Amino acid sequence: MKAIIDSTTGKLLFTTTLDIDLTEGTIALEDNPTGNYWDFENQVWYNVIDIVSLTNQALEIDLEYTTLISDLLRKHIEKLTIDSIPIPQDVINERDRLKSECNEKILALGVPDFSYRSAVLSL
Repeated sequence: MKAIIDSTTGKLLFTTTLDIDLTEGTIALEDNPTGNYWDFENQVWYNVIDIVSLTNQALEIDLEYTTLISDLLRKHIEKLTIDSIPIPQDVINERDRLKSECNEKILALGVPDFSYRSAVLSL
């Protein structure tokens, strides 16, 4: 296995088992990468986490679940508002399950807090 990295930053670009011609600014390491960056000085792999990318992924998950929850509650809120018919408990339970599932997926991404939600009015 060859790890192809950027010769300046050490960023892992891709891996291959093929013999390839390297482009300018790339280096091939005969190594199976255990991170997404190579430390030239210590000769070890390490990981750099892109918080912006993780936050954008979390936002996509939030928006998806917000739509699911809105669709679930729409007709029940109309019935409550117009006819004073209470929202059934099974619908409330499903809403709570969807909220929990959403939060679990976001935490699994590695986003430790949900402060980004305050900047998005649709959440």
